[in-house]
Amino acid sequence: MKMMGKGLRNDRQGGIEGLPLQLLIMVLVAGIGSAVILGWMGGLEAPEAIATVHSSEDEFVLVDDDGDGIHTADGLDMVVTVLDQEGDPIAGASVVLEGCGFKGPDGQTPHALTGEDGKAVFEDLSALRYGSSVGFVTITVAKSGISASKSIMVPVVCV
Repeated sequence: MKMMGKGLRNDRQGGIEGLPLQLLIMVLVAGIGSAVILGWMGGLEAPEAIATVHSSEDEFVLVDDDGDGIHTADGLDMVVTVLDQEGDPIAGASVVLEGCGFKGPDGQTPHALTGEDGKAVFEDLSALRYGSSVGFVTITVAKSGISASKSIMVPVVCV
C-alpha cells in the first residue's frame, strides 16, 4: 500500500513551522516550574538534627583494689549535653550509657531524658571491668522526630 502525497523527506518547504513555537512554550513551562520549585524549597527549614553530644568526663578510671583482676568504681557522676546544628539545646532526647558494666543506682542500664537545657544528669553510677585493658562506655542519644541517633565513646581505663 503506497501513501499518497509528499513524505516528510520530500517536503522541503514545510513540516517544522510550529517547532519554534513549541520550543518556546516548553522553555517557558520549564522555567516557571523551576522557579516555583526553587521558591518552595527556599522556604523550607532544615530539619532538627542531633549535631553534638558532649560528656562532662573525658575518661573514667577503674581500680583493682584487691588484685583479683576486677576493676571497679562507684559514685561516678556525668552530665551529657545534647545540641542541635544551631548549637541550641535539644530537650526530651533519650540518653543511654552502655558498656564496661555501667549501672545506675537501681542496678539497671543508666538512661535519662535531657531537660530544657539539653542536659541529662547521671549520678552515683558504678562500673565494673574484668582485666586490665582499656574499654569504652558508649553514650547513645536519640529523639523521636529526629531520624538519626548519635553516639560518642568515653574511654574507661583500668589501673
